[in-house]
Amino acid sequence: MRPIMRPPLLLVGVALLLAYAASAKEEPSSFERLEDEIDDDEAEEGQGSQYASERAGDEMAAKAGMARQYSDALTDIMAVLLHGSDGSKESAVERLIELAMDTGGTGHEQARMFRSAVVAGGALPVLIEEVGSLDMHRQYLAATALHALSLDDPTTELDNFHSLEICQHGAIEPLVRLLSSEHEQLQVAATGALSQLAENPLCQQMIAAAGALEPLTKMATYGSDYHKLGALNALEVLSLNNAATREQLVASGTDKVLDGLSTMGSSLLRKEAGTFKSRLEAPLADGKVAEGAHVKQVRCSRAAPESPTAAHPSSSSSS
Repeated sequence: MRPIMRPPLLLVGVALLLAYAASAKEEPSSFERLEDEIDDDEAEEGQGSQYASERAGDEMAAKAGMARQYSDALTDIMAVLLHGSDGSKESAVERLIELAMDTGGTGHEQARMFRSAVVAGGALPVLIEEVGSLDMHRQYLAATALHALSLDDPTTELDNFHSLEICQHGAIEPLVRLLSSEHEQLQVAATGALSQLAENPLCQQMIAAAGALEPLTKMATYGSDYHKLGALNALEVLSLNNAATREQLVASGTDKVLDGLSTMGSSLLRKEAGTFKSRLEAPLADGKVAEGAHVKQVRCSRAAPESPTAAHPSSSSSS
């Protein structure tokens, strides 16, 4: 196992503030977009509107305050992840999940800033090592944290680019191994994380290449309706705009599995299996699909988007 790089703790404290400062220089999806919106309002209300100026100042002050709060929280979390006991690490990962979900709900800019700080602070190697640990609960929390960190702002079609960071840090292989775990809760956590990561086209290819298709197809065949639905969602995301994956699924008989599922199980499962089968058989569009269009197709294909904290591992921790 590769040793975990221990970044100076000060990096965690300043990473979010640096991300906030850098956001004013990023593409229009970040702070420049806010400035453009304010400029548009000023054009309508008259140049030099005092109200618009005050509003912009309030927005910036609020963002700076939020950045400081997240920075303080991340500093504490990273201190525990790097130096705390196993029990305290679990609490730190739970807090990280909460913050990831909170920032995801406050908008695209806040989500990007928080996730940038998590990456810069060195949390990803720690979480990925936890996914490969021997403790089921720690594995579950780490996989759930990676799922939460990979979530984008659902109101846009923009990728927050952190999915690729997670994949390139080596999260895919341990997550794929969890798909074959004897604990169903770990299978569900890994399925959710991989399905979300696959919104990124490069991650999608890496996940399929790591061997995720076989255990997901097995889960879709023999799992409960709930687990089958999650596996079908993941398989469909992995097959979107990907000719090689589609061919592999057909060659392994996944289309036959979909035929059977479309005639049994819950109505939602039957509907999802039938829809997936139709999409699997439909010809691919000519040429490369733009990333924004790919993300939009992924989100439209999901039968039932699930929060990474929707299920709790306690039900299977004793098995």
